[in-house]
Amino acid sequence: MRGVYDQHVDAGREHGVRIWADGGVRHPRDVALALAAGASAAMIGSWLAGTYESPGDLLRDESGRPYKESFGMASKRAVSARTRGDGSFDRARKALFEEGISSSRQLIDPAHPGVEDLLDDICSGVRSACAYTGAATLDELADRALLGVQTSAGFTEGTAHGR
Repeated sequence: MRGVYDQHVDAGREHGVRIWADGGVRHPRDVALALAAGASAAMIGSWLAGTYESPGDLLRDESGRPYKESFGMASKRAVSARTRGDGSFDRARKALFEEGISSSRQLIDPAHPGVEDLLDDICSGVRSACAYTGAATLDELADRALLGVQTSAGFTEGTAHGR
């Protein structure tokens, strides 16, 4: 079944453009869904920021949980740091395109504290999606997967019910 995602991916490919999933990628299933929808890649920068290997000091929140401070590369903080040596006109011009979060806490996930743990989990999720669809390659995953929209009520119904 062809959908709106397929139309965007096909239009991009006709023009030599790759589709990337950016934003809201928080679980291995999100990466698998992006690839199934035809994306060439999924951005996981914030996710990687919550690992021991990411740059920055290891801090602790009020409950003692470890975290790293992170910010988007298009945020005001990053743009200001990158353009510090530019003239005032160039700084003002580049500031027009600032977006995203200038500071956030990325908690270190005790189950996946390192990059290797995180990547293993993501790869397992993508392999699982391939197994469910009978796909041997990511191209086959995109061809065979059937994506739909699920309501929050439907999602809740499909989760464990505390027993």
